[in-house]
Amino acid sequence: MSTPATHLPDPVNEHAAAAYESIRALCHATVGRGPIPPPQVYEVLGNLKCLGYGLTQALRQLSRALAESLTVYAVYEDDGDNPEESIAYAMESLRAAADRATQLAVLLDAAQDDLSRIGIHQQREPR
Repeated sequence: MSTPATHLPDPVNEHAAAAYESIRALCHATVGRGPIPPPQVYEVLGNLKCLGYGLTQALRQLSRALAESLTVYAVYEDDGDNPEESIAYAMESLRAAADRATQLAVLLDAAQDDLSRIGIHQQREPR
């Protein structure tokens, strides 16, 4: 008897979990942190912008892989509904999410551009 595909180790899911953990760590690193100099924020935004574009690509590829799964696996729905219809709806949502990820990347690029000419001399004296 073979192991169901959903229980196999999957590097795709492992990478998604690692991405989540990285964002979670970023949230923890910035909560209550205090000021961050604009050049450092500029650098962080560059990485997050790339994350947005990468997420766009990953979501589109996941959507295609999901469609291809219909030709390889005998899929079913627990309640007897049409799994092809549910997969089509999921693919539509993935395409919309990919579009939003692109919008995110574009906005982060704009924010990074706004900071591109800002530098710092030194820390100000406390008031």
